[in-house]
Amino acid sequence: MERRKSKILTLCERIEVLKKLKNGQSQASIAREYGVNPSQISRISKREHQLLGDWRSNRNPQRKHKRAGKAEEVEEALLRWFSQVRSRQFPVSGPLLMEKAGQLAGCLGLNEFKATVGWLERWKRRNNITFKKQHGERQDADDSGAENWVVSVLPSILNEYAPRDIFNADETGLYWRAIPDGTLAFKQATPTGSKASKERLTILLCCNMDGGEKLEPLVIGKSKQPRCFKNVKQLPVSYRANANSWMTGDLWKQWLKDLNTRTRAQKHPILLLCDNSAAHNAPARLSHVKLVFLPPNTTSLIQPLDQGIIANFKAHYRALLLRRLMGLMDGQTGDNKRAIELKEAWNRVTQATIIKCYRRACFFKDAGRDQTDAAMASAADQQAADIPAGVSKEQFHRYVAVDCSLQTAGDSTDVELCACKQAKAADEASDQMSSEAPIQQPPATFATALEGLSTIRAYLENTGCQSYERFYRLADLIYETQRHRSVQRTITDYFKKAK
Repeated sequence: MERRKSKILTLCERIEVLKKLKNGQSQASIAREYGVNPSQISRISKREHQLLGDWRSNRNPQRKHKRAGKAEEVEEALLRWFSQVRSRQFPVSGPLLMEKAGQLAGCLGLNEFKATVGWLERWKRRNNITFKKQHGERQDADDSGAENWVVSVLPSILNEYAPRDIFNADETGLYWRAIPDGTLAFKQATPTGSKASKERLTILLCCNMDGGEKLEPLVIGKSKQPRCFKNVKQLPVSYRANANSWMTGDLWKQWLKDLNTRTRAQKHPILLLCDNSAAHNAPARLSHVKLVFLPPNTTSLIQPLDQGIIANFKAHYRALLLRRLMGLMDGQTGDNKRAIELKEAWNRVTQATIIKCYRRACFFKDAGRDQTDAAMASAADQQAADIPAGVSKEQFHRYVAVDCSLQTAGDSTDVELCACKQAKAADEASDQMSSEAPIQQPPATFATALEGLSTIRAYLENTGCQSYERFYRLADLIYETQRHRSVQRTITDYFKKAK
């Protein structure tokens, strides 16, 4: 008899199976539909969390087996490094990846590892990575990765969460003293010939899909006690500081934990979309915040905040800044309102603007991703800000974009890349042990066995069951077992114990 060849479902098909299970379809009917054994459907159901994680991280949708390769730690560390350099628009080639893989293997102590062309091709297929030609010095955005995410992953997110529960968070750099002529320093009385100052901040913005909720901006500066906050009793924004005014892993984790505390108190679970920045390391457990990373090098195409929300925020901020600067020139009193202007600029970003930007990122079914139209719409959003007199639209647009390429987070070192993988593996092992470890029950004693048997016998007697006599025979068996387990002792054993 010819043996039937087993069928293995792809990752894409497994996600469809999970959807059918969630809709109430039985495992047996799904197994018949796909022509597989019901045990495979059962295994898919048990691995729901892992499969959804692979799906949302843009893994190869046609992948059938999750083969980790000959060095899983190296592959995971290399993927994080690849995401990091792609987010900075650095060109990446095959030989460069192979060289970096060798360095990461040395950091992990895997001295026998050797990156080959075949290994690299398999690594690329497993992680759904394709190389594109470079145009000038700037790397093209990954259109195929963005398209795959929009077509395959985004619909499952939209089906699972309401628009009010889908959030996007992103950082942007800000020259907070910049003025249109390129000078980056001003004071109430700027001395002639003063050196330009590139004082910068990093701003974390976050808002939901329907535009109804904008979280308080997180501002990261260099000084713990800036002079502009002098005599300010309560800041209108959250403020943190470090030497580079960058987002760091610690700041990100604390922000996420605070957000999780807030959503838990509100009993309001949310989904948070963000880019795969070096600083965006999630805490081990978040009960009410589901973190989903966008594919590498696609944020300019599918991240809502990059579709015009950040540009609109900066346009409002710089319009407010210019008005205050003109007031200082006219002799008005300076009230150190930098933080207030940041908050006010965020307040002026309208719900309609946010919805339009989510639509440009294809979060609505009637949306189409046309980058020409998106650029024109983004410019229109900037014009929505009240541009001060004496500043042309072209000059204002250049002014708004003066710091669009500022770095907002430091790069992870090789040691940090490798440690991140090891920490993740430890967390997963801990979670698996805690979920699979059986609950330890205290061993039953002679007394508890008799008590339980007596309770069951009394219940059967009260209900009129005629089989309760069997429990008397079970009681005799318990007594007999206890008698054989008991050890006969002599009088001398008693006196030994007394001593």
